[in-house]
Amino acid sequence: MAIERMQVPVGAKFDPSNQQHIDVVMKKVAETGRGTGWEIQSYSAETGLLTINRRNLLTHVDRNTEGKTDSYKVELKRGTKATDGEKVAAELESDPQHEGYYMTRFDPFINQATLSRLNDAELRCRSAVAVALGVKPWDVQVSSRPRGGFLLGLPNTYVPSKHDEKITEVAEMVVGRPGWYFAADAQKLSGEIVPSAPPSFPPVISYPLDLLPAPSETSPSVLAPIPIGMTLADRGDQPSAVTWLDLEAGSHSQVGGTSGAGKTVTLNTLIAGALAAGAELAIIDVPAKAVDFELWRPWTRPGGWGCESFEENAIALEQLYKEGTRRAETLKRYGVKKLSQLPADMQTQMKPVLIVVDEVTGLFAMDTVPRQLDREHPLVLEAQSRNLARELIKQYMERIAAEMRFVGFKLVVSTQVASTATGIGTAFRTNLHNKMLLGAKATDGNRKLILRDVTSVPDVPEHIKNDPAVSRGVGVAELEGKQAVVFKSFYASELELIAALQARGMRPLPDTQLDQTRPDPQLVQATFPHLAEVAAMKRKSDAPQYGKGPRQYETWELDPNTGEPLTGFARANAARHAVTKAAQQ
Repeated sequence: MAIERMQVPVGAKFDPSNQQHIDVVMKKVAETGRGTGWEIQSYSAETGLLTINRRNLLTHVDRNTEGKTDSYKVELKRGTKATDGEKVAAELESDPQHEGYYMTRFDPFINQATLSRLNDAELRCRSAVAVALGVKPWDVQVSSRPRGGFLLGLPNTYVPSKHDEKITEVAEMVVGRPGWYFAADAQKLSGEIVPSAPPSFPPVISYPLDLLPAPSETSPSVLAPIPIGMTLADRGDQPSAVTWLDLEAGSHSQVGGTSGAGKTVTLNTLIAGALAAGAELAIIDVPAKAVDFELWRPWTRPGGWGCESFEENAIALEQLYKEGTRRAETLKRYGVKKLSQLPADMQTQMKPVLIVVDEVTGLFAMDTVPRQLDREHPLVLEAQSRNLARELIKQYMERIAAEMRFVGFKLVVSTQVASTATGIGTAFRTNLHNKMLLGAKATDGNRKLILRDVTSVPDVPEHIKNDPAVSRGVGVAELEGKQAVVFKSFYASELELIAALQARGMRPLPDTQLDQTRPDPQLVQATFPHLAEVAAMKRKSDAPQYGKGPRQYETWELDPNTGEPLTGFARANAARHAVTKAAQQ
């Protein structure tokens, strides 16, 4: 190691014990361009010469494998303390002979520092990463990455759970753009910031029909996980994974989202997956909206299609609840706690049941009973009947969600608004284990009403929100036993899904047997005795067409059980069914 010496004429009046004299001399030496770091070696009063020296000459050069960054070590002044890092860095980096070099290591205990050449981008990255880690800049090693981005050497204080999110922010917002990512090896204290495009989805993800599950051969009562979409990858250079809904981990589910967000498409994939896995199907819906699931009616269990009226919805749920009670008694008799613990032949008799309830707020919202009309008026009786049905629907849904998880019932509730004000209480929402919120631009209010833990569920990224094609069908999923994710629903038409089921040998009921899917009319009449009276009074008010005699009804306008003309929602739904059937033919 070389030592640099220099003699400075200071005159006979110089006092080497006077710090002010020393400071003046050192300042003038620095101003001449000779830099800092000098120490007094000797002084001769006879000649007036002050001899100073410093030990900071080049010792060796290390080059990295790319040959882009060179560095060298510098001997520090004796007595340099650990707290002198900023002072030493300022002195070394301001010295003209170190121009373009910055202190990248500071080892005062061995009187040594390392200077390395850094370009502006590397310097900016080092500074930002140091702030994110809460350390000094020289505690972070930075060099340019061959294919863009930066290679990092991390300090001993680096902890992934504490620092990764902050360094990712540096990658995306400081030295790069959204999509850039940070990857590290915590044991080797090395990392890299890598340029990449942000993760995204294609405009449409077709349902991979080969992923439809199959019934379990050993446990018929156990449903295999159902594929519902693709999970957004963490990085743009990674493939998306399939999003699976495991109804054994969490029996009941809630699907939320505004109109057009993709709820019906998601429900269709759930229905197809559950049927393929061996489940039975029941559908509860507002009569005016039942046409959305008309094609699934032939696939529903006996009495499982409650969509023709509010009253039939109520009876369908009541019969399901009673069956659940019978199943519970069977489990108790066998001394087991769930269906999968029963003998295989018993499980075959008690298949899982997927109960899809759509437009819950419409089912719960009470009708206004006309006050100005007589109590026996058909409109009054009809409103009272529907309100009783709504009360029963709400009661049985809540009881199934709270009590029937272990008997194989899988309740799926779909709604636009889920709040206490619309009749969907907190206790009911708590019993819905899996949460899916469709709509890329869901509000904070939507998230709070649907999701269990809003803080743990990621937001849909802005670049997806702002792309109309990509954002369609996108939402977030908070599924039981899994990390919350952003996902996009698979898309397939009902006809495609039905064709896939039929290709497996599954067959729906023929049209001639569709009446079996409706609840027993005698049970409906027994619970709602005013229905016949309302129908009779409406028939009286159905005046004949002038000059043409009594009106002639089309077949679809008549109730197949009673032969009486359909009215209200039942008539509207029958009309939609007739149009759908005609279109299929």
